Amino acid sequence: MKNTFRSSLAQLPLLQSFPSLELRTPHHLTDFQPFSLELLSYTSRIRSVALAFLVVGLMAICTTLSFEFWQADARVIAENALLELGQGAFLLVATLVQAARAFTNHDSGLKRDIRMGLALFTFALFLREVDINKLGPGVGWDISEYFLRTIALIAILSFIFHMSRRLKPVLRNLGKILLSPTVLISILACMLYICGWPFDKELFNIDKSLSRWLEETLELNACLIFLCAGLVSNIKTDVVKIQASSF
Repeated sequence: MKNTFRSSLAQLPLLQSFPSLELRTPHHLTDFQPFSLELLSYTSRIRSVALAFLVVGLMAICTTLSFEFWQADARVIAENALLELGQGAFLLVATLVQAARAFTNHDSGLKRDIRMGLALFTFALFLREVDINKLGPGVGWDISEYFLRTIALIAILSFIFHMSRRLKPVLRNLGKILLSPTVLISILACMLYICGWPFDKELFNIDKSLSRWLEETLELNACLIFLCAGLVSNIKTDVVKIQASSF
């Protein structure tokens, strides 16, 4: 009786396929690699478009607020006034964000150096935009500016010496570095700075106050984009990690 029952079960097509079945482990997920890569590509594009819309939206808000403040009081475009202090605030936060990501993301080698280089660059721009010694009366402001400029100079010279030991690997991966999101957004900010230069020199035949406002607003947007560059969580997976001591 038992043998008859077994032979009848063996004739079922579904049960006959059981011996060919195998347990699928996570290693078999590589079968879906083409699909996952395509999905990752679409996700990356969506994130890039969303980031672009975010940056453009923030720039529009920043420009609108700058115009409203300028219409209310033209003194906001003066040296160390509201617009320049806003630029300094964006640059200082961008410096802190880049430096924090350099030391808390457990990145090593070139990735950390990119963050530190951009942090030093934005800090140097901060010292250029804000005259700390003119923020208030007293010797303390003069001492603070001298101290910060000294620290910045030492840090920049140390960074240049550090990177001089990596000149060949940097040049070898220069294309990947320039195309990484953090650097690419920072280059966009530098371009906005360049666009403000003709208005600073009053090369166009427009009202002097308007030319000054355009310069300060372009620089304000540039500083905002530097902050956005610092907030980008990933530099790029293609940027290689150089096995060498870093800051």
